[in-house]
Amino acid sequence: MSTIATAEREPVSQPTEPWYKNKKLDQLLCFWSIPVFYNLFGLVFVPLSWMMPPRAPESDLAGVVEFMQSPNLLIASTILILSVGLSAVGNAMYAIQMKRMSVSPVLRFAFIAGAMTGAIVGCLFPMFCFGLGAFREGYSPEILQMLYDFGYLSFIGCLGCFFLNWSCLALAILLDKNNILPKWLGYYTIWQSVTEIFAATVWIAHTGPFAWNGLLAFWFNMVLYVPWQFIVYYCIFQAIRKQPESELYNSGPTPRAAYA
Repeated sequence: MSTIATAEREPVSQPTEPWYKNKKLDQLLCFWSIPVFYNLFGLVFVPLSWMMPPRAPESDLAGVVEFMQSPNLLIASTILILSVGLSAVGNAMYAIQMKRMSVSPVLRFAFIAGAMTGAIVGCLFPMFCFGLGAFREGYSPEILQMLYDFGYLSFIGCLGCFFLNWSCLALAILLDKNNILPKWLGYYTIWQSVTEIFAATVWIAHTGPFAWNGLLAFWFNMVLYVPWQFIVYYCIFQAIRKQPESELYNSGPTPRAAYA
């Protein structure tokens, strides 16, 4: 036995408490960043750019040129670029609660993929188009008209992209046996996601209820979406509040191996 060196055992690390008392502080910080994002989002698309409510597809060329070369569009683009990353935080809040549900991870992954697609096409593309029109003087009216169409078709016409992720969220809620989110929210989410399909008509109709500023393609969707957004985030907040500390990743350090 003398030829066998006795390995020195490495002491097992002792559990340590996080420096903050509230173990849900990280989730709550992420949650309260969401209203910050939506306030900035509203600032960008309403009082700064006056992109919303949507202007008509058949606006006269002089009006399009005046809108597309407003210097406020450059300020709006700058704020959006600095704040759009917060949308990922909001999607993460959905995803972490979906992870607690008794459903396949495929729904969570599909939700994230759909949300990413919608955010790129429906948020960044439109602001890039409108900001590009204001970036340099001298663009021909025809080019500004094209950017105008591209911006609005991307912004309103992309809503079909969100049909995927909201449907995945609704299905996860309805199939979940852990009751992380209430079942009625699943049915409400299905109804809300179905309205996104109407946005596909903006690629066909120039006027009327199916145009990008129309009653069905835009306003009907907004009437359902806005209150739903408030309600779903309230339910997410309640899910965080009720989440047992035993499910938290920071409830304790990951035990190390007893030996090196």
